[in-house]
Amino acid sequence: MNDILPALPSGDVRAINSFDPLGNSANGNAPQEFILRQYWRILLKRRWLIIGIVAACLAIGVALALTTQREYSATVSLEVAREAAKVVDLQNTRVSAGADQEFYQTQYTLLQSRSLAEAVVRDLRLADDMDFLTGYTGDDASKVKQAPRKAREEMATSIVMAGTEVIPVRLSSIVTVRYSSPKPEMAAKVANALADNFIKSNLARRYDATAYARNFLETRLEQVRKRLEESERQAVAYAGQQGIISLGNPAGSSETSGGQSSPEGQSLAAADLTGLNAALVDARTKRIQAQSRYEEAKRSGGRGLAEVSSNAAINSLREQRAVLQGQYQNQSANLGPDYPSQVALRRQISELDRQIASETSRVSSTVESDYREALQVEEQLQARVDGLKTSVMDLRRRSIQYNIYQRDVDTNRTLYNALLQQYKEAGIAGGVGTNNVSIVDPAQVPDRPFKPNIRLNVLLSILIGLILGGLAALVMEQLAESAIMPEEFHEKLGVPLLGTIPLLTKDEQAIDVLQDRKSPVSEAYFSVYTGLQFVTTHGTPRSLFVTSTQPSEGKSTTAMAIAMSIARVGRRVLLIDADMRNPSVHKQFGVTNEEGLSNVLVDSRQLSDVTHNAIIPTFFYMTAGHIPPNPAELLSGGTFNSVLAEALALFDHVVVDGPPVMGLADAPLIGSMAEATVFIMESGRTRATQARRALDRLNAVGTPVVGAVLTKFDNKREGYGYGYGYEYSYGK
Repeated sequence: MNDILPALPSGDVRAINSFDPLGNSANGNAPQEFILRQYWRILLKRRWLIIGIVAACLAIGVALALTTQREYSATVSLEVAREAAKVVDLQNTRVSAGADQEFYQTQYTLLQSRSLAEAVVRDLRLADDMDFLTGYTGDDASKVKQAPRKAREEMATSIVMAGTEVIPVRLSSIVTVRYSSPKPEMAAKVANALADNFIKSNLARRYDATAYARNFLETRLEQVRKRLEESERQAVAYAGQQGIISLGNPAGSSETSGGQSSPEGQSLAAADLTGLNAALVDARTKRIQAQSRYEEAKRSGGRGLAEVSSNAAINSLREQRAVLQGQYQNQSANLGPDYPSQVALRRQISELDRQIASETSRVSSTVESDYREALQVEEQLQARVDGLKTSVMDLRRRSIQYNIYQRDVDTNRTLYNALLQQYKEAGIAGGVGTNNVSIVDPAQVPDRPFKPNIRLNVLLSILIGLILGGLAALVMEQLAESAIMPEEFHEKLGVPLLGTIPLLTKDEQAIDVLQDRKSPVSEAYFSVYTGLQFVTTHGTPRSLFVTSTQPSEGKSTTAMAIAMSIARVGRRVLLIDADMRNPSVHKQFGVTNEEGLSNVLVDSRQLSDVTHNAIIPTFFYMTAGHIPPNPAELLSGGTFNSVLAEALALFDHVVVDGPPVMGLADAPLIGSMAEATVFIMESGRTRATQARRALDRLNAVGTPVVGAVLTKFDNKREGYGYGYGYEYSYGK
């Protein structure tokens, strides 16, 4: 290939791949307004489908509105308080947010319960109201009347339940109960009956709950009372057998500060032990004090005793001695010791000393006597305490079983008192009859039906129709992948669109239309040729391969039109029919297909022998020739490459009309040898997925696809056909 095509600079590849005659971005991302235009185009294209769906929905909505039975709605507002006003507080409890929500959900369920509906049916005697029953069922009144009463009650109950709607008011304790009926008076009557019977049932449930609690408490009280009496008898009998006598509280009611009964602490022995123990402590204290004085008297000879110091007689004698001693000292300065007065004074002093010593000895004897007495009292008390300890310990051993009896008495008495208090409170609460449900606004007779709402039905029908129509249009557009418009071509296939060719009418022939330069088809193909002049740096590619996804998409017409456009500008061009499976060039020019490309490839003919001039002096064509057994093998060798090189040496441009891509190996072989490839796609027939697979096959072998041409495009057509089948047969 490199020896046939002129060397292209690296920029040529980028120029070929990025060229887009529509001006779309190379990355294929369409702006927002382009996407909106796409949706608008889809809606316009499928407008009759959308209009049809809207009309159908509108007709259905109007029909339903006209045929639907008119219903009147009456509402009653209730206040459902979380807790009723408590006259007697049976229990102080805290209600959490979860419990509060659970409470209200329970009330809403009760308002829609079967039992409430049955109560309304009984209250209003709806089972005997033939107008009420036949207004919903549509049956004959005589037929309904002949039905068993139980069946009529069930029918009326189902009607009441079906027409009841509970609507809670957010963030409040108000709930609205709505009832719908064909008759406005019946709607208001049933709504009010629902509220009244709900209040009655609420009171009944509370009374039943209180009565059940009272019965239960009565039974429990009787059982506990009997157990209390029996336990008291056992405690008293055992105390009498064991000689346990308690002081203070009666047997069976004494308790310590810790709550444990202690009968032995109140017994006679225990009381005596307590008193003797206190007396012993006092005696021991006195004995210790007396012993201390006694020992002090022994050490100091009685002089250091407090009793001696505070004794009035001893103090008086000491004062007298001090006076005499003072006189004796005063006279000693003038008189000698043997002086009679001095001798008399010494005699008096000695007498006073003897008296003081005698008195001190007497006081000391008293202290010793007190000590001996205190010691004797202590020993006596200690002996009595020791004796009582033995009695108390024995009492404790005998009181173990008594304590068991006593604890049983205390437990039964506490339980009995608690049950008695609850029984009294339950009795008071049961007689009060408080209720937490009240009517805020009773139901009024409605003056207009709420169903059907014709205006709302019409609006909803139109809205639903528009939504369904839009979805249907989008779904059909997605399913119809072949419906590729020029502005979305690059986005869906990833290749630039060189031009759009109008659809020929049934009476038009391609060769005749192309010869008319002023025809829309001729102008469109010349626009394609103009776009091809910018795909390379040297202008129109010298060798151009034209192919398509499947047959009959207009590739042969396009190849001939491009060749004629090149010839009209004075360039020598050769059109080669390389579709050796289903050739068509000879049919366009009305000649035979005896000799052509296949003859040149097998070296049986020269290129100049099989080329023919037609229409324009610079326009030449070569037919396919005899159809070979396997065209792919004939094209896969180097012969076609040589033929293409020879043709480029004789002509300025070579246009190859090749076979389709899908299912054949011919197109990728030829495309890999040509300088550029133009891909043909029929509008409304070829699916985008088919076209993408075909382009992927070409790109896999390095085929330079410079653009695509959308053929047989009808801008007035609203729908597009589908061409899922692919049939390709040999022909001449």
